[in-house]
Amino acid sequence: MRDREAAPAAPSRAAPAARRRAARSNTSVWVIAAAVGWAGVGYLGWIMFSATPRIAAFDLDLLVNAGRLIGQGGSPYSPALVAGQPPLAVDLFYSYPPVVGQALAPIAGLPLGLIAVLWSAIAILLFAAVTVRIAALVGSTARPRTVAAAAIAAAAATFPLLIAVLFGNLDAFFPWLFGLVLVGALSTRPRDQAIGGAAIALGALTKLYPSGFGLWFVVRSARPSRDAASRRQWLIPVAAAIVATLAVVAVSVLVFGLGPWQDYASVAATAARAELVDPRNGGPAAQLALWLHADSGLARLLHLPVLAAALLAIAGAAWFREDVVESLAIATVATLVLLPVSWIHYPAALLPFVAAAVLRAHGRDPATDRRVRVRVLAVAALVAAAISIAWLPSLWLAVGLA
Repeated sequence: MRDREAAPAAPSRAAPAARRRAARSNTSVWVIAAAVGWAGVGYLGWIMFSATPRIAAFDLDLLVNAGRLIGQGGSPYSPALVAGQPPLAVDLFYSYPPVVGQALAPIAGLPLGLIAVLWSAIAILLFAAVTVRIAALVGSTARPRTVAAAAIAAAAATFPLLIAVLFGNLDAFFPWLFGLVLVGALSTRPRDQAIGGAAIALGALTKLYPSGFGLWFVVRSARPSRDAASRRQWLIPVAAAIVATLAVVAVSVLVFGLGPWQDYASVAATAARAELVDPRNGGPAAQLALWLHADSGLARLLHLPVLAAALLAIAGAAWFREDVVESLAIATVATLVLLPVSWIHYPAALLPFVAAAVLRAHGRDPATDRRVRVRVLAVAALVAAAISIAWLPSLWLAVGLA
């Protein structure tokens, strides 16, 4: 009788061990997938880097060269741009705020290949780290190591991010920066909210369009709420973004002087007159002008309603969509078209939102139909993004699926 009573206890003791073995197995699968994926990307990058002419890391080379010129006491900007000669939008020219080149000046003397490897590795590891934090905030039951390995593996299959990595573009860091913004929106910790605001500042100081997040947080804070404290928390990222921007600019001026910023003002005005109509420019106005066989003048005119629609979408998502992940994801898509140029690597910024959706579907109270639906949409988004190398409009299909 005692033996029969003791028998049922065995499965209950074995269940946790089985779950641990399954969790370790899942982690191992993702580690292998990440290793294989990035080994393939590394091999492709080596071939592209060794080609003549070199077809990898050319964006990074531009940034590093700007840092090198700054380190030598010169200007990172082309004299033609400063003088007002407008370039083509697809021309290679340094038109970022001076802080980008200034930040790279200390390492500009290192070999470009080494910088490219470190650049890519740091960007991917930072994305994995912020994904682990997102997993905790959305209630995922997955182990942090599994989440990190899965994030690294998924990054290797995300075509827009691979383009950013292989070209050495700043957008390789945007999955991390936009992930920090999402963490700031989801978390109740003032520190996370402040870091999210700092991420907005870093994005805006490099690519400008992430400044659209400021509108989202401001509108979010104005929504009716019984709790005044909860309304104020949405303004912490805005305040942090303003403070961080002013601090970075102040340090730049104190260390390097006001001259680089005066040159940047001239370059920004010149770059605004760049030719926009090109098959590689995925901006809606540029694509429509291309379809109409029109010039950049019409593309700029067509961009005005696109800009208005994007701002309305950001504000509308902040006001009407209750779910933070969904609302901020919609706003993110809208920020991608705030400028008249939108390159193929821009949608890499949506990765943390896709990760949040997948992780939330595998939370503590999962629904099987939701899991399947989210998996199908996520895989379809990756496939559509890959197809965009041959047919650029597929990139916006990928964005919609994401």
